[in-house]
Amino acid sequence: MKVVVEAHNVKKGMYVSELDRPWLNSPFLFQGFRITNTDEIEQIADLCEYVFVDTEKSTVPVEREPSLTLPPSPEAEKQNVARLIKRALPYTEKFEDEFANAKGYYQSAKEEIGNLFDDIKMGKSLEIKDARTTVTLMADSILRHPDALLLLASLGNKDKNLVTHALSVCTLSLVFARSLGFETAALVDLGLGALLHDIGEIKISDQLSGIAANVSEEEQALFEGHTVIGAMILKKLGNLPDNVIAIVRDHHERIDGSGYPDKLAGAAISVHTRIVSIVDTYDSILNGTNGYESMSVDDVLKSLYAWRHDLFDELLVEKFIQCVGIYPLGSVVELRTGQIGIVVSSRPDARLLPRIMLILDVHREPVEPPQMINLAMFKEKLDTDDFEIKRLVDGQRYNIDVRQYILREFPST
Repeated sequence: MKVVVEAHNVKKGMYVSELDRPWLNSPFLFQGFRITNTDEIEQIADLCEYVFVDTEKSTVPVEREPSLTLPPSPEAEKQNVARLIKRALPYTEKFEDEFANAKGYYQSAKEEIGNLFDDIKMGKSLEIKDARTTVTLMADSILRHPDALLLLASLGNKDKNLVTHALSVCTLSLVFARSLGFETAALVDLGLGALLHDIGEIKISDQLSGIAANVSEEEQALFEGHTVIGAMILKKLGNLPDNVIAIVRDHHERIDGSGYPDKLAGAAISVHTRIVSIVDTYDSILNGTNGYESMSVDDVLKSLYAWRHDLFDELLVEKFIQCVGIYPLGSVVELRTGQIGIVVSSRPDARLLPRIMLILDVHREPVEPPQMINLAMFKEKLDTDDFEIKRLVDGQRYNIDVRQYILREFPST
C-alpha cells in the first residue's frame, strides 16, 4: 500500500515508489527504489515536498503523517456545537438584485479556482490572495441573499469536475454557515477551506483511473492521500490560518473515528471541518462523484440523516437538512395543479413552499413568458393546497434546460 510521506521525514529502508513530480526531473536512475543512504535522503528533501512510499516493499515501519497541531478551540473544549449557533441575519437585498451581482462573483470564482488548480498541476508557485478576495465577495453576497449564488452553483453541478465541485461545496458551505449565524470573518475562512478542500487531488489525478465504486485498494489508498497532500501544499505557503488547512486535511474524518487520514473523532474535528464534510458528502452523492452513485435529493438527505450518529455531527446534519430543504434551488417540480416549474428561491421558514418559475402548463405546453409565483404567499392569501409541490421531476423528461431558463429570465444588469 502507498502512503504519502513528507520529504523531510523519509528514512533508510523506505521504498519510494513515486515522487511528487516526473522521474525525468530527478537525479534518480530508477523509477522506484529503496533508500539506502543519507545522500538519497538529502536529494529527496532538496527536490520534493512529499513522496509516495510503498509500505509492503519498505524494510522499516511507515507511519502516516501526524495531524496538524492546532491550538485548543472553543468547540473542542466545550464539545457543544449548539452554543456556536446563532440566529441568522435577515436578507438585505431582493433576490433579483443580488442575482445580477452574484453572476459576476461566481464567474470570477470559477476562473480563479480553475487557474489555481492549473498552477498546482503544473507545479507553479501559488498565490492565494485572489482566492481569499473572491471568497470574501461570495460571502458578502450570501449574507445579502444566499439564494442567488446557491442557484448559480446548482447550474454547474452537471459538469462533474473538480472546479464545479469545489465551487458547489464552497457556496453551500457558506449558505449553511450563514443559516447558523456565522459572520463575515468566520465565513471567509470556512469558504476558503471549502473552496480548496480537494486541491490535493490535482497532484494525483493523472495516477487515478477515475474514482468509482470499484477502485482498487491501491487507488483508494492513493486517493486518500489527497487530504495530506493538499494540507502540505497550503502549509508551505505559510500565510493561511490553521483552521483553513485543517478543513483540507480533515474533511474526510468522521465523528466516530472511522475516517482518514488520522482517524480523528469527536471534538478533535473542528466545526468548520464538520460543516464542509457534510456538504462535500451531500454534493458528491447528489452528483455521483468521488465513488458515490448518484441519488435523488430525498435519498441523499435520508442517507445523511441515517449517518448522523456515527459519521457526522448530529445537530449539524439536522440543521443542514433544514437549510437545503427537500426542494433545492434549481430543481424541477410538479405542482398539484399539474404545472411544472423551477425552484428559484425560498424563505428559511417555508422551504416546502418556495418561489418557483412556472414554465409548463397543465397540458405540458410552454408558459411564455415564464411566470414567477410565490407558493408561500399563495398559501397564506388563498388558503388552498392547489399550489403546493406534488413531487420532484426529472427536467430532462420534458427537455427542460434549467440553466437556459435561469440565465434568460434573470439577465445581468
